[in-house]
Amino acid sequence: MDGELTAIPSATVRNVGGGSSDIPAPDKCRDIFDKAFPSYLALGMTYDEFYRQDHTLTIAYRRAHELRRKEENENFWLMGAYVYHAICKVAPLLIPFNKHPKPEDYLDKPFPLYADEAEGKAESNNAVDDKGMAYMLAQMTKINKKFGQ
Repeated sequence: MDGELTAIPSATVRNVGGGSSDIPAPDKCRDIFDKAFPSYLALGMTYDEFYRQDHTLTIAYRRAHELRRKEENENFWLMGAYVYHAICKVAPLLIPFNKHPKPEDYLDKPFPLYADEAEGKAESNNAVDDKGMAYMLAQMTKINKKFGQ
């Protein structure tokens, strides 16, 4: 009777409750693991980590891979943004029949990536805005004096 309980006669074991769901036999499970193993090797997982460690480690490796891919994609996007910006700066040179083309200056510092860097840029923009506002007020008072108001 013991041999009957441990032997698996077919590729799948039927649900004892009479349901229709099939549970893969151990040899089928091994095939599933063997097919997935090269993918996790490519992610940097070792044999021992895949077969002998906690199964949640595979989830962590996949998530880490997704994060690396996302960061790589953002780096490629940023590189494209810099190339686009550079082409826009030299675009005046590409206009035909332009007698005195002059390219614009390239960026003096990189694009801000984080909020604290953008705040510093906003402060410098506020200084430029204040200077512009003072100029406009001076022009307004000059014009008002001219028309006697």
